[in-house]
Amino acid sequence: MKPLVLLAVNFLRQHRWPVLLLFAWIVFMALATADFGRSRPIPADIVFYAQQQAIYICIFSAFLAANAIHAERKSRRILLLLSRAVSRAQYVSAIVSATWTLAIGCAVVFALCAEWLAADAGLPSPGLWLLVMPVAAGALVAAAASMFFSTFCNPYLAIAFTLALFCTPAVWHLDRHAWSTWLPGFPLLLQFLKFRFAPDWAPNWIAIIAALLQSVVFWGLAVAAFERRDIAVPVE
Repeated sequence: MKPLVLLAVNFLRQHRWPVLLLFAWIVFMALATADFGRSRPIPADIVFYAQQQAIYICIFSAFLAANAIHAERKSRRILLLLSRAVSRAQYVSAIVSATWTLAIGCAVVFALCAEWLAADAGLPSPGLWLLVMPVAAGALVAAAASMFFSTFCNPYLAIAFTLALFCTPAVWHLDRHAWSTWLPGFPLLLQFLKFRFAPDWAPNWIAIIAALLQSVVFWGLAVAAFERRDIAVPVE
């Protein structure tokens, strides 16, 4: 457990500047939505802000996780890490856990900003904190999926495959089928796009549970693929 925590903390330290920039972006966009206090926020703009940030947090999680292995192999640091009694399963777990922790932090900041905007515009906000649940679930499955894809392809392809996995079902309108709830990421994306600050809004708990289960599956696939990867080969 200790190696996993140390790896996760080190990953958080290494990526503190991108995360701080994302925090700043979330706050800046909230201020821009409120017209920097010069006028009352428009409800439609607040809805767009909430939808936009929910999706951005999941994409940001995919970017962080996808780039982890490639960056460590490029610096050759991964050889040092795995030579110190750290298993590859622990390494993958640490990256996914650290990325998820960052995503939850971003989701909390986003929820605080959105609640401030909603209060200023007179919108009901009880469902806003419930939105954090699907955002956290979406960030976790995005990180796990992109980590899996990054074990056998470069980070850009890993992110592209992850986005395709989550968004392609919309092309065939698979949301019309009940079983689409179990597709990776897709039902959570629909929840983000359908969020309107409605007083009776509630997340799709089945989709959240499905995302958590899918994250475990992607984590297992990432570990299995990473175990067979030759990390001694340098990358460009």
